Amino acid sequence: MNQFDKKSLPYRALKNHWRLFQKDSRKLSLNSFYSQTFRQTLVPHEIIEKTLGLSEELTDYYSLYQLLLFHFQEKRVDEFFELIQENLNVVNHYFQTVFRTFLRHKQYIKNALETDYSNAKLEATNKLIKDIKRLGFGFRNFINF
Repeated sequence: MNQFDKKSLPYRALKNHWRLFQKDSRKLSLNSFYSQTFRQTLVPHEIIEKTLGLSEELTDYYSLYQLLLFHFQEKRVDEFFELIQENLNVVNHYFQTVFRTFLRHKQYIKNALETDYSNAKLEATNKLIKDIKRLGFGFRNFINF
């Protein structure tokens, strides 16, 4: 993003629509909305296509990210780590840092994907209790709690 001029279309598209690139491409909305960046009504898929058309490198990384996200959500551990191994030396240093972290914690990620155990409900209950206590006693933030 830093390689583009701040007033250029690619920079503004990435700056304004960065959330669309982090979403799963299969779950993007089909509702159209007016984009100030492109000055027309577009569907999120069209925004991504137009922005990816501006940079080939961004297109490659976006497809890699979507493929990793797919394997992770479908709990395909072998394909997930195989894809990381194949692309470890090809991608830029930001991706390499993330990939090395994934490989360092491979056993933990594998266990999390293979088992159905989760403490999400317990954590949600604890957060609800803390929120009720905070609001009930007038604390404005958790720093004072």
